[in-house]
Amino acid sequence: MQRDLHSLARGKFDLVVVGGGIYGAALAWDASLRGLGVALIEQNDFCSATSANSLKLIHSGFRYLQSLDLGRVRLSLDELAVLLKIAPHLVSPMPCLLPTKGLGKQGRPALSVALSLYNILNTHNNLGGHLVSSQEAVELFPAFAGLGGSGGALWHDGLAHDSERLPLSYLLGAAELGAKLVNYARVTGLIQEQGRTVGVEVIDRLGGDEFQVQGKVVLLACGPWGGEAAGMSWLAPALSTALNLVVERELCKCTVALRSPLGRQADPVCGGHRFIFMVPWQGRTMLGTAYRLYEGDPGQAEPTRDDLLSLLGEFNTACPELDLAPAEVSFYHWGVMPLARPGAKPNGGGLAAKRRIEVRGDLLMVTGSKYTTARAVAAEAVDQACVLMGGAISPSRSHEQPVWGGERLDQTAALAGLAPGSAQHLKRQYGSRAGQVAALAGDDPALLKTLAPDTPVLGCEVAQAVEHEMALKLSDVVLSRTVLGKAGRPSHEALKAAAGLMAGRLGWDEARQEQEMAEVFERYRLLEDLG
Repeated sequence: MQRDLHSLARGKFDLVVVGGGIYGAALAWDASLRGLGVALIEQNDFCSATSANSLKLIHSGFRYLQSLDLGRVRLSLDELAVLLKIAPHLVSPMPCLLPTKGLGKQGRPALSVALSLYNILNTHNNLGGHLVSSQEAVELFPAFAGLGGSGGALWHDGLAHDSERLPLSYLLGAAELGAKLVNYARVTGLIQEQGRTVGVEVIDRLGGDEFQVQGKVVLLACGPWGGEAAGMSWLAPALSTALNLVVERELCKCTVALRSPLGRQADPVCGGHRFIFMVPWQGRTMLGTAYRLYEGDPGQAEPTRDDLLSLLGEFNTACPELDLAPAEVSFYHWGVMPLARPGAKPNGGGLAAKRRIEVRGDLLMVTGSKYTTARAVAAEAVDQACVLMGGAISPSRSHEQPVWGGERLDQTAALAGLAPGSAQHLKRQYGSRAGQVAALAGDDPALLKTLAPDTPVLGCEVAQAVEHEMALKLSDVVLSRTVLGKAGRPSHEALKAAAGLMAGRLGWDEARQEQEMAEVFERYRLLEDLG
């Protein structure tokens, strides 16, 4: 995957995708598998905005039973099963516990009925649900003992242990099939000829060059920036911010769903009651999600100290035995999300979780925020693009074709020289391509060692990010391509080592390295105010 602006400017593509988050990446992958010529333009780094803020859960749809949205339950179950098949190194089943209490909607009789219906809809053996006893609930979630619950309902979602690697795997696969991709390039407008959209105007945010990318169909998958990219402010969706926290303690052995202590107060975004979740991740726990309506430039939205403390307090109120302290927050994930109705406030609640594809003349627009259904939405959108191009619709293959790294290959020989822990780490991150990444070390054994004792990230991962994954800034490596800084602030030693490896490949001097490190550390500044 190389950053080649000349190929973009010279080419004529079937599909021009604007946006490099999970939806844009899935679109590029699905279309490339069908043999379509694809160009993709992302204004920042790939998967660096809305899609970077993930609770790491791939939902099975159990929570949609409360609204009897059986179609969404079935779709979510099917898409989770697809991801377990095509990206087995990145997505694995994760039990999810909802404590039972009383005789109402959260009582054992009601949830027994819900689980029975869920199991009828579920056709996948490893995703079923059942009731568990109080003792079993305590084993999974020790703080359950203080809730006074009668047990729990247990079903299976999926865990994306490094969610950003999923869209990157889509993009890497698309690039291998001929797609042309670019990051840090902003679409400034549409090209119109005889009343038709025939491409986009682009400016390179790094070099300043302006150029055009021509395509038969333009598909906007840029979330909060959709109206801006189209040059049509009236298309801009209503927005919500979303916040997830990472705390240093591992609080549970499975995902735990708790009813928000806001009581009967309607959530201003989701509407009505909502659940908050604890997700075990990288030896820590993710807590989420807090939403609030947002008006303004999505690029300028930032969380505050009060936002972080408010969400932490919500968990402490829901389960006082957690006794979480502000100093335990090691990181936060933050993003701006499009809501269900472009140009309007949400009506009765509802994040853009349902499939949403709009056709505006010869322009396609996809709005969504869910990792779970992104592939299915992409397949449907590419169908629509084929109709707009006037050609036959070739069937989608993205539901069965393994992503980059999802193939089944024997890597024993390729990883033989690595320490067992490092070999396992590479396989978790890169799947069947782990040996390919390790081979980038060549004759330099230092690249097969970790950047520092406190991180599993290897030097060859930095080489992979720069040479094959279009990482152009240190933050791209720290917050997207690797796990170096996703759970907490990386050590100065690890960050310095990563910057040095990038410097040798990108020609950075010492001053540039220090600047890049300062920009990364700024991302963690808010945490200093929590102690």
